[in-house]
Amino acid sequence: MMHPIYLPFNEQELLSHFAEVRQNSECIKNVEHLEYYKRSIGRYDEYLKNTLDRKRKPLKEMRKPCQIEKDERFWIATCMMTIFYSQNRRQELTELFRKAYGDIPPLRGLNSWVECFGEELHLFFEPNLPSPNSYKEWLLKDLTKRQFIPYVLDSAEGKLNLEGATNVDAILLNSKNRFAVIIEAKVLSDISYETTYDTMRNQIARNIDVMLEENRELCHPLDKRDPNKTLFLLITPKLFKDNPSSRLYGYKLSEHKTNPKSLSDDLPHRKNCDWQNISSRLSWLTWEDFKNVNKDCCPWLK
Repeated sequence: MMHPIYLPFNEQELLSHFAEVRQNSECIKNVEHLEYYKRSIGRYDEYLKNTLDRKRKPLKEMRKPCQIEKDERFWIATCMMTIFYSQNRRQELTELFRKAYGDIPPLRGLNSWVECFGEELHLFFEPNLPSPNSYKEWLLKDLTKRQFIPYVLDSAEGKLNLEGATNVDAILLNSKNRFAVIIEAKVLSDISYETTYDTMRNQIARNIDVMLEENRELCHPLDKRDPNKTLFLLITPKLFKDNPSSRLYGYKLSEHKTNPKSLSDDLPHRKNCDWQNISSRLSWLTWEDFKNVNKDCCPWLK
C-alpha cells in the first residue's frame, strides 16, 4: 500500500496513470516512475517510525526523509487521483475549470466543460512530450544568440538535437474529442529559467511550446491530443498566487495573460500565431481550490 496521507492509492492504481512509452517500436508501460514513489515512501515511513517527536529536530536531518511533504509529484498525484476517482468527477472538474477559464472553454469546437470531461477521460503523470522540431531547428541556427559560454557551445558542435522531451507533471486527456490539459505543479520551487543550450528558455515557455505541438508518434492515447484543444494549467499554493511577484512564474504567467504578444518573445520560432487565443488557454489554480471542491484533496492542508 502507498502512504495513506500522501498517496492513498495502491501501486497498481498509480501505475495505471503512467503513459506507455515506445521501446523498440513497441509501446510498454513505464514502470520506472513507480520506484521513485516507493523509495520516498519507504524513507518517510522509516523516519516516522523511529522519530516520535520531530519538534526541534535539525532541518538537515529531516530534509531527505521528509521530502515527500513538499514533493510536487506526491501533491499532484494525490490531488488529481482524488478528483479523478471521485463519484462527482465531472462536476468537480467543471467547477474548477470554470473558476480558471470561465463558463465556456476557450477552445474552438468545444462548447461546454461537461463535453470536455466526458467519456474516455485519461489522467497521466510525468509523460514526456517531444520538443518541437521547429524550435530545435531554430535553436541550431541561432544558438550563439541564446548561449555564450564557450564550453557549452563546444559541446553543441555537431549535435542535431539540443533539447530533449519536456517532462510535464500531469495531463488530463479526453481521447474521444482530443481535449487535453497540461499541468505544471509547484509547491515551494519556482520554474527553471534556462535549459542547457538556451539561457532564455524558461519552464513556462517549454510547457506552452509542447502544448502547441502535435504528437502523433507517441503511444496511445497521447497521440490523440489536439494542440488546438489543449489548455495549460499552473497549480501552486494559494500563498504564491496571492503574492505572485514572489515567484518567476507569477511574473511570466501574469505577463502572458495581460499582454498576449509577450508570448512571441519566449517562443520566437513560432510565427503567425493567434497569441490572444493561446493566452486565453493559460490559467492558474491553487491546491486550496482543489480542496475547496473536494475536501479529500491535499489532506495535509489545514
